[in-house]
This record gives sequence, structure tokens and C-alpha cells, in this order.
Amino acid sequence: MKAEIVATGTELLLGETLNTSAHYLTGKLSSLGIEVDYHTTVGDNSLRLEQVLRQAMDRSDLLVTTGGLGPTADDLTKELVAKVLNLQMELDQRSLNNIKEFFGRRKAPMPSSNEKQAYFPKGSKILPNPIGTAPGAIIENGGKTVIILPGPPFEMQPMFENYALPEIQRIIGPNSERMNERVLKVFGIGESALEEVLGDLMHLPDLSMALLAKRAEMHIRLVARGTVAASEKVLDALDKTETEIKRRLGDKVFGRDQETMIGIVGQILKENHLTVSTAESCTGGLLGAALTQEPGSSEFYLGGVVSYSNSLKQQLLGVNEKTLGLFGAVSEEVAKEMAEGIRTRSGSDFAVSTTGIAGPGGGSDLKPVGLVYIGFASTEKVYAQKFQFYGERESVRQLTVQAALNGIRQYMLNKERGLHIGDG
Repeated sequence: MKAEIVATGTELLLGETLNTSAHYLTGKLSSLGIEVDYHTTVGDNSLRLEQVLRQAMDRSDLLVTTGGLGPTADDLTKELVAKVLNLQMELDQRSLNNIKEFFGRRKAPMPSSNEKQAYFPKGSKILPNPIGTAPGAIIENGGKTVIILPGPPFEMQPMFENYALPEIQRIIGPNSERMNERVLKVFGIGESALEEVLGDLMHLPDLSMALLAKRAEMHIRLVARGTVAASEKVLDALDKTETEIKRRLGDKVFGRDQETMIGIVGQILKENHLTVSTAESCTGGLLGAALTQEPGSSEFYLGGVVSYSNSLKQQLLGVNEKTLGLFGAVSEEVAKEMAEGIRTRSGSDFAVSTTGIAGPGGGSDLKPVGLVYIGFASTEKVYAQKFQFYGERESVRQLTVQAALNGIRQYMLNKERGLHIGDG
């Protein structure tokens, strides 16, 4: 089944509102094996919207619209769908009663303009909207299916989940092909290098693979299609491919699907009953903020210091003035002293420090923009890692946070294996 999503609203075209609905709906439809071939956004103009709807009807089996269901004169999605399908508009009394009750609960009279929200193309299956005044509809006509949904995501998403989704599943049937997706999350290797390592796996006959570059990590998206009856074979193909990817990439694969780096790090620290503290310069508190995003972070995160100036590095962390003079704030030596300073002062089992040049200015030939040192201190050893990141300021800062979290993860993995921490 080929699908198209049409979003209406001039505010979307002006950039005043982000069209998150298209992203949400595409994911939901793709999981059912429905290919979304087009996203179209059109303003509140009847001529252009009619043209877009006719084009979508011609090239797609399933059309999903969002927006244009309000009470004002420029809300014309239902009316134009009816025109394109050559259907009459008719009143749905139950919807009208629900709209009146909506206003009654608020002790407010219903404006007469809201009555138009209870009219639908003839033959529509109404999708209730308990949250707002704009019901949706599903129309099956001439082998095509049109799903009409409201624009606000807080109304659209529950309507889709509770009412539209079961209808779509009925339409496509139990024997239709489904899409099974798995996402592996990787840190420490770029897109081109990743393609070299996994190139031969990107053309397997039973699944597809895509490399997705995120700001601070890479995602490997695996997709295998098959019917419900063939689900065991499909899952076996995904499992085998995932195993091979992990064999080739090793610890660079840190998570899967909804797992996050901070979630994994937090879980490791809690399971081992370890505490961590932070000393930050170039990240300005972002590392501490990331650690506290994890529920239950008070179990493992003691706190941190943002020491942007050299004077605070000395006063709060005990960084030696001579070290700063000889090597500069952005150096392996200072990163190590920052980490050890916060560890001893906080009493944590492990500590992490960040110091670098996030840019856009401040770099030199010897210390270019993007140069970062991350220090690590435990009861066993103090060490630091050097990184050269690229991109704008926020990218450098986010990459530094991810690298620091990954350093904690690697420390724990190496400790479990009995390896020497920080060597090399």
C-alpha cells in the first residue's frame, strides 16, 4: 500500500509551527508495512488544497490529511475531500451532540460556526475526538482510503492510536506485509568509515540497512519485511545481522532502539553501586545535565563543578597553577587534575572532566577549534583522552558530553574484563 500525508495550514509553510505530525504518522504507517512516498504541506488556500488532494488520490492508495477541520471559513479539508470524491456533505448528529456537550462542560455557548465541524463526506466513518471539537473521519471510496485527522498533535495522535489505527489494520488485513525495524546506536566511528566496515551488509536480499548520522552518534537502521506468518524468519534475519554488526564494531555499538547512552551509563553505575562526579569547562554543565536526565540519577550522581575560568579551576578543583602555566587549560594534564580534584573533593568513586575549545573562536595551530581533553579519575588510576571534534560550537559540546559518557561506559566494560584502564 502506497501512502501520502497531506498537512494543511499556512502556519506550517511560514515556519511558525513545526510539522511533527508527518514524522509521527510516517513511523506508524511504516511499522505496518505501508510505504509513505510523499509528504505534502499546503497552506489554507482552497484551490491549492484541492489540487494537492486530486494529485494524492491519483498516485496513492492511502491519503492521510492533518489540519483544516476547524470552525472557520478557511478550514476546508473535509469539504474539498468530498468534492474530489464527488460526495455530498451530511450532518452527523452524534458529532454535533458531542460538540455541544464539549461547550456545555465549559459552561460556554456553542458558536454557530462550530456546527460545520459535525458535517462529513457521505459514507464517512467518524473518528471521535474526546479532547477537542474536531472529529476525524475515514472514507473508503473506489479502492482508495482517506483518513482525515485534526491538526494539533495532542488531538491527532490519540485519535490515530485509538480509532484510525485499528481501521487501517482491518483494511490491510492480517496477511499483509509488515515492516520490522531495529536501530543499533554507535559512537566513535563516522559515517564513511562505518560504510566501509559494513558495506557488504548493506545489500543483503532479506533486509535493508541505512546509516543515519545524528549530532553525537550514528544509527544503523535495519528493516526486514514479511507477513505475520513469517515473523520468525524475519526476526532471525535481524538477529543474525545485528550479531554480525556487533562482531565487527565491538564496543562501538552501545545501544538499540529506544536505549540511550545516558540510560545505559546510569544503569551500569546503579548496578555496580558506584557514584560519579563531574568537573566541566567547555561543556558548561551539559554533562551534569545529561546525567541528571536519567530517572534515579541521585543514586549515582553526586554533583559537579563548572570551572570555566583558570582561577576557579585552581580554587575549586585544586588544579596546579604551574600546570596551567606550562600546558594551558586545554591539555591532558589539566583534564587529569580537574578529574582527580572533583573526585577527591566529592568523595565519588569515579569522576569525569571536560576541557576544550568549542569555538567558533579561540583556536590556534597547536590547539585548533574542536580540540577536547576528557579526564577520568578512579581510585585505581587517573587518565585523559584527547579528541578532535568538528562542526559548530553546539556539536562540539554535545560530542564532548557523549564521549565523556562513553568513557564511563568503556571504563566499566574494561573493568569487568579485567583490563587496564586508560592504557594507550
